[in-house]
Amino acid sequence: MRFSLFSTLTTGWHYSRVWPTKTELNAIFPENKVIYLTKQGARYLPVLAVLTAVAQLKLLGPDFLGQILAMMLLLVSMPLQGWYWLGVRANSALPPALINWGNEIREQIQQHSQSQGIPGAPKNYFDLARLLQLAYQQLDKTVMRRWF
Repeated sequence: MRFSLFSTLTTGWHYSRVWPTKTELNAIFPENKVIYLTKQGARYLPVLAVLTAVAQLKLLGPDFLGQILAMMLLLVSMPLQGWYWLGVRANSALPPALINWGNEIREQIQQHSQSQGIPGAPKNYFDLARLLQLAYQQLDKTVMRRWF
């Protein structure tokens, strides 16, 4: 499967919005950490890039402008690297154990709710994220404790 860079970044951004950031998922999935660091990086790294560029320009002078711009681009691109990783992860196929786990969650949602918008069997991590988000919205904590 080939994906363009822009579509992978967009998928990663959407995946970071859909993935439920619950502490009980930290032990199983690295997504919570990557999403948190990517959000913080998108918030603070552009400001840090400008501040360090101004400081370097003041200390080193305009002779080092090329290196200063390269450093700024590196700092500003770090959140893009997080969204890219999330986009690749979102499109990755699930291992068989997670497919079975996702099917169990889907069956519990079908048993406990009358919602018609239940997704099908999860095939990739994005489908699992949607399913987990729906499970956290519709199932009570006693049902969810069974898995965590």
